[in-house]
Amino acid sequence: MKTEKKKKLPTLNLFITITMSSIITVILLCSILFYYIRTEQILTNNYRHSITSQFSQVNQKINSQIEAIDSIIPLYLSNSTISAALETAQPDLLSPEKRISIEKQMAYIYYSTSLSAKNFTKSICIMGHNNNVFSFAASASSLSLSFGNAEIFRTIDKREHRLFCRMLPGDDNSIYFIRNLFSSNTGNYCGTFMIRIDLAKWFSYCVEGLDPSWFICMYDSSINVTSCPDMKTECQALKRMMNEDTASSISFRELTLCSEDYFIASRKLEKIKLVSTVVAPRDVLLKDLNEILKLHLVLLACTLALALLLAIVISRTITKPIDKMIYHINQISKGERTVLPPMKMYYEFDVWAESFNKMLKQLDTYYNDNFQKQLLLKSSEIRTLQSQMNPHFLFNVLNTIAWKAQMNDQEEIYQMVISLGELLKMNTLSKEKDFVRLEQEIEYVKFYVYLQQMRFEDKISCTLRIPDELMSYMVPVFCIQPLAENAIIHGLEPKDEKGSLIIQILKPDGSDCMEISIIDNGVGFETIPDIRAILPSDEDDHTHVGLRNLDKRLELLFGPGSRLNIDSIPGSYTTISFKIPLKREEDSL
Repeated sequence: MKTEKKKKLPTLNLFITITMSSIITVILLCSILFYYIRTEQILTNNYRHSITSQFSQVNQKINSQIEAIDSIIPLYLSNSTISAALETAQPDLLSPEKRISIEKQMAYIYYSTSLSAKNFTKSICIMGHNNNVFSFAASASSLSLSFGNAEIFRTIDKREHRLFCRMLPGDDNSIYFIRNLFSSNTGNYCGTFMIRIDLAKWFSYCVEGLDPSWFICMYDSSINVTSCPDMKTECQALKRMMNEDTASSISFRELTLCSEDYFIASRKLEKIKLVSTVVAPRDVLLKDLNEILKLHLVLLACTLALALLLAIVISRTITKPIDKMIYHINQISKGERTVLPPMKMYYEFDVWAESFNKMLKQLDTYYNDNFQKQLLLKSSEIRTLQSQMNPHFLFNVLNTIAWKAQMNDQEEIYQMVISLGELLKMNTLSKEKDFVRLEQEIEYVKFYVYLQQMRFEDKISCTLRIPDELMSYMVPVFCIQPLAENAIIHGLEPKDEKGSLIIQILKPDGSDCMEISIIDNGVGFETIPDIRAILPSDEDDHTHVGLRNLDKRLELLFGPGSRLNIDSIPGSYTTISFKIPLKREEDSL
């Protein structure tokens, strides 16, 4: 037969080393995690301040240009020649020379303003209510002046008084600032002013001084433009995610656009009702954060190496006397030594060695005493086995007695022996199962009540109020018999007159549980006992302890709602009831 190879166990030295290293590592990792989170918060706040600051500068530039565009409109409307041409109702009377003169004045007014110095205006166009159209190109590279003008003029609302923006489908390079003109004399609509701006040049001016990795985005329900053409998809995603009702104050948030994280600062431009945003990639923050953490990670690695070395040294210092003691104990087990030498390195180990030596001296005495005790124990076990009786033998004897009684026409004795046998059988089988059918539990109760009625003759009557449809449901074994026993012994037996016992089981309408009640008209309780406070004692009857055990068993099986409930009036009645859910036999299995 092969000897089983002994499993090699880890050493205490290894355990202490790993434990100390793990503790120090966890502490250092927690510190670097805290350092990382704190540093990220500081950098995020710095980025937030930087982004909102530069965003304010960008918005200031945008607003200044919008103000500049809006401020030149009154100059055109105040020109008598232009205003007369807009208000005339006969457009055919304008000669070509008159039209050229008006457009020259339009150009003169434009070049006399600060807007011309920015060089991002493509063209200016004025269309009167009488379909007179005047325009000039401010940029030599501009498209045809009539391109898209008619389409935009058809879509604008003539009642709008404020400056607003439009873009043409397919023309992502231009944005149109439009404002309706109203007569200073009559106040009626007289035309529409439209200035066409080169988006690339305008954004180039607005983002001047902005971080190269950042970009701006402007949008409303019909416009979505960005300073970085490569970020059109991100801007479309931003427009879908952001609320168009952005407040007039600056809001700051973090969003994920096209699987990338960004810091977003946004604000609504009240002048033209566009939402302006500055978008900064969060990767820049992470790069700065990683740079800051490099030195910290190097220090962490050095600390871990030092901690590992220190753990090895400390563990060797602690385990050295243990190794020495194990060596001497092995010698004692081989018979080469009889006692342990003194362990002077630590006080605890020295006490351990002294105690071990005392134990060795007492081993012989303990061995002899233990040997005698084992002999006595074996003898006691034999006597116990001899006194044990097979439960089936008891059942057979009771059946024999019952048969003898029946043969001699002793029917009452026969019924009492049969009832006693059934109760003993149930007591034996109850150790093997937790639930029985209600029908079976009631049979056990009938046997018990019958024996008590034979004992007290006609002093006790019993009434069962149980619907037949409940008999097939499962109940905890011995959940009714202890209550019936308690009612008879403590309620009905001390009573001088006849007493009645009622076992009532009901199913409330619409409920999935049954309510079991044991009612007697015995002496009752002067003070309703606290079932949980009942403790076993020589003076107390076992039925009270049975109530406590049943109460605890019901709570463990079904919860606090199934605990026993006691209601009693002294000298009148006592009711003990509880509720349990309806369970079929297959549910119990």
